[in-house]
Amino acid sequence: MTTSGRTSRLIDVSPSRKELELEIPEEEFRGEYEKVLGTYTAKAKLDGFRKGRAPRERVKALFDHDIRHDVYDALIPRALEEELRALRLSPVNVPELKELNHEEGQPVRARAAFEVLPDFELPDYTSVKVRRKPVEVSEADIAAALEEIRSRAAEYVPVEGRGVADGDYAVVEMQGRDTKTKRLLPVEKAVVLAGHADNEPALNEKLAGMTSGEERSFEVSYPKDHRNRRVAGKDIAYSLKLVELKEKKLPELDDELAKTMGTPEGLGALREKVRRELVAARERASRNDTASEVLQAIADKVTLELPESAVEQEALAVLRRLLSAYRDRRLSPEALEGLKTEARRQAAEHLRNHLILEKIAQKEGLGVSEEEVRAEVQALALANNVPEAALGDMLRREPRRREEIVEGLLFRKTVDFLMKSAIMS
Repeated sequence: MTTSGRTSRLIDVSPSRKELELEIPEEEFRGEYEKVLGTYTAKAKLDGFRKGRAPRERVKALFDHDIRHDVYDALIPRALEEELRALRLSPVNVPELKELNHEEGQPVRARAAFEVLPDFELPDYTSVKVRRKPVEVSEADIAAALEEIRSRAAEYVPVEGRGVADGDYAVVEMQGRDTKTKRLLPVEKAVVLAGHADNEPALNEKLAGMTSGEERSFEVSYPKDHRNRRVAGKDIAYSLKLVELKEKKLPELDDELAKTMGTPEGLGALREKVRRELVAARERASRNDTASEVLQAIADKVTLELPESAVEQEALAVLRRLLSAYRDRRLSPEALEGLKTEARRQAAEHLRNHLILEKIAQKEGLGVSEEEVRAEVQALALANNVPEAALGDMLRREPRRREEIVEGLLFRKTVDFLMKSAIMS
């Protein structure tokens, strides 16, 4: 291709990897060189000359190497951008300069490598066969949900006249001391569920039978890979004081509980509300599972090379989310590698599904109206308990967030289309 006297040749390395050979005329290079030389001359402070008064030829002789590199740094990216725009190519990464050749009086010759989202052929996606998943809610499921409601409505009442028993809630003050350095750790006040399996065994042992105001001590030898880095690999002696003892008191499962849960009609109405919510949740889960199966069935028939740079960028975002669950825990190298592998798998799957859904939406002419965007913004504001006007202002300040909402709506609409087209058996 030829643009403004330049010539370029696109090389298809693979569906997602491309290279562009670019030839920039000497005249264009020389014009850019003279501009940069002028800047250098204006700033140069040479012996015997005031700032900006040194002869251009003298400045050129002294700084030719630096000037040339400044010209390349400005000229080549600009020329690449213009050529890629003319070719209607949008790289998903920053093009990497692979070769640069330039001899005096000759054109600048450069070769850059980059990645793009690949084009691909869609298989038949209008008659995917998937197995229908029945949605069932048993009486045991409803009973378990009601028990969870009782648990959330529980009160924690002070206990007197006895010591700590498993299942009690102990309000304690603890302070640790490194037995080697004698350094004291900060005093901690915490609520401990006595006898819980996640507690230190020594803590559970010492808590048993303690009464309010009583003090005891115990020691813990922590392994080097303990999740709390402050104590990992150390022997810590703890002083323990029971400040207050509380026990969990569950309310009766009756009409009064139903009223406190916002169901004035009573326990029967609460039970029916729980049943409807369980059915709705399982229907959503079943629909999501079926949608994943439909997408997987389509993806299995698609030959699609994903751009490595896009996969890496998405994998990094997924890895950050996965690591957030381990914020206070030390991961072994093996566990970290496992998370990286899982992040890459999720990233590749997400990117692949994104490209497939985008292509189906384009082919089917699916779009998102302003009314649908406004309705989604209203729903998001309600779900997050923020004023709709405040959310609208944020979306205007950050257009990318609005684009994400539009994209999410479009993909949901595309999934709905696929679900309607799927053959359930």
